[in-house]
Amino acid sequence: MLKQLSRTTHHAIAALASLMLVANGCAKDATNAIGNADVHESRSATLAVISQIRDTELRDFIQTLATAAEPGDPNDLGRLAMAFDANGFDTAAELIYRQTSTAAPANARWRYLLANRLHKNGKLDEAIAQAQEAAAHNPGYAPIHMRLGDWQLERHDIAEARVAYEMAKTLGAGPAAELGIAQAALKSNDFRDVVERLNGLVTNTQHPVALRLLSDAWRALGDESKARQLLTNAAQSRGVWFDDPWLTQVREYARGKGARLHDVELMLGSGLTEDALLVLEKLATGAAPDFNVEYHFALAYFQAQKFVLAKRHLEAAIQLEPIHYPSHLLLASLYQRDDDNGGAVAHLQHVVRIYPTLQIAHQELGFVQLRLGDTSGAFESFKTAIALDSVAPNVHYYSGVILGERGMCREAIEHFETTLTLDPAHERARLGLQTCEQFLLNRTSR
Repeated sequence: MLKQLSRTTHHAIAALASLMLVANGCAKDATNAIGNADVHESRSATLAVISQIRDTELRDFIQTLATAAEPGDPNDLGRLAMAFDANGFDTAAELIYRQTSTAAPANARWRYLLANRLHKNGKLDEAIAQAQEAAAHNPGYAPIHMRLGDWQLERHDIAEARVAYEMAKTLGAGPAAELGIAQAALKSNDFRDVVERLNGLVTNTQHPVALRLLSDAWRALGDESKARQLLTNAAQSRGVWFDDPWLTQVREYARGKGARLHDVELMLGSGLTEDALLVLEKLATGAAPDFNVEYHFALAYFQAQKFVLAKRHLEAAIQLEPIHYPSHLLLASLYQRDDDNGGAVAHLQHVVRIYPTLQIAHQELGFVQLRLGDTSGAFESFKTAIALDSVAPNVHYYSGVILGERGMCREAIEHFETTLTLDPAHERARLGLQTCEQFLLNRTSR
């Protein structure tokens, strides 16, 4: 019977099913249905479903967009995607952005917005690929390079991240780009470069992340007093932003709860944690459990250093979105903070199952396994991290230690030498190298 339906009717039914799910907040369940539907060929189905959206302001807004839409027009598709994106229908937004990018493959804006949504949906590699495509089509848009830098840093591609931040700085991203370069320098253990870059930025902007990075750098250089003072200042600091007109336009499509969540993101980015928590409390009162609300609660409490509450909300968030890897990574760090390495391992193992190419997850898993005495598991995790181009000195150092304990000194020496190349001041690696060289010398002289 279904095979006898016209193509348009088939699409209308698919869109009707998917949008009914979206209207009830079940965006993930709408994935397959939307993927098989052309939203604008089924305008009548769309309009029939809009009435099921409970938020009157949002329903009227999306109805206006749908009514004005021209079938197959990428700009109309894009506007509908932005409306879903801005109002918490994450999976629907991703799928419609995909349709928009397919309809207008050379339009950098749609690829960039798709990349942002992919990243928020936990698809880091694909987000980076889409952002690189967007940069190829519009290399002069600084925010693309800023996001690329952020995401490459998240993936631990430190050299590539620095190149992206440098490009963003050239294109006028200003203090935000300087902050990115400093983050890359900190991950490369170039602490003096961090201090030199951030001293002026902290004086001019009092940016909370700049203060925290500078604190980390001074602590690594041995000045605990300066480190503590900078952290104190960070609690009262405010943010600095770079201009991103394309994302600003998405925020203009937010209505109701979506608009308030965007306010929360801005508040957290500016250090206004208590204000953000007040908004979140209002959003949560009397409402059904919502992943975005729970996740932002967790970020706010983490920022406020209320770690027990942060953990509670993260646990609630992953019940709603089990594959959201940033939630699991943050939970793992909180479990480690509580010396619960078993809990941390469980979350890190979950991350590497759902995202096997995320280098930082293998790296952190190795360190936690090492603390638990699981040297075999740690070595395998470090081995994977190295295969994914880890440049963390201690990944190579502990690989060398494990190999040395197994009597494999030639292989251990390679890791100790790599450690010293990455961090010439790593005295334990120098001692390990000398010990292994002496062991081999003694064995040869027998």
